[in-house]
Parts: sequence; C-alpha cells; structure tokens
Amino acid sequence: MIRFLILFFIFHVSFANERIYSCLGMSHFELAGASGAKEEKQNRKYRFENLILKDLNDIPCENVDGHLLCKSTLLNIRSVDFNLQTLTIEDSISGNKGFGHYIENFTGTCQIE
Repeated sequence: MIRFLILFFIFHVSFANERIYSCLGMSHFELAGASGAKEEKQNRKYRFENLILKDLNDIPCENVDGHLLCKSTLLNIRSVDFNLQTLTIEDSISGNKGFGHYIENFTGTCQIE
C-alpha cells in the first residue's frame, strides 16, 4: 500500500507542474545576406514542465519576477521571455542552417490550453 501511495505521489507531482500555452503572434524571419525579411502571423505552442521549456532540446528556465526566462546555446542561440502575469511571450532564435545564418523573433499573446 505504501508503494502505491509513493508511486501515486510521484506521478501526481510530475504532471502537476506541466503547462501548455497556445500563443498567437507575429514571427519575423531573416536570412543574413538575403534581400529581405519575412513576417507572418503564427500560432505556436509552448510546453513548460518544472521550469523546463520542452522543445527539441529541453531548455532550463528561471522564474524571475513573474517571468520565465529560458536560454540555450546548444544547437543555436535561443532566448525566451514568458511573462506569467500578462501571458505574453518573446522568443528569439539564431543559428546556422544549410542555407546560412538566420535570425527569427516571435512575439505573441498566449492562453493556457
């Protein structure tokens, strides 16, 4: 019985801190050296679990004054600022792909799924 309670507690805690946000906003994509930038309206999903942004790479975050601040330099340079009070997000990423160096910025307003 005690094993069951321990397993139940671990299972409950592991899913208690997961939040998925659906964010609608503008994306600005620019390829270095190209003739112009591309802007478009996008709907993105962000999944946070225990102060980790779950993406292709798990990106550690800090809760600083009501903002989840996430930074990564693993495969590219990425910075996410998620305001927990206003549910707004700023997501910046830059790196290299087969076609050259790119920079993408996304700013949006989110809601909890």
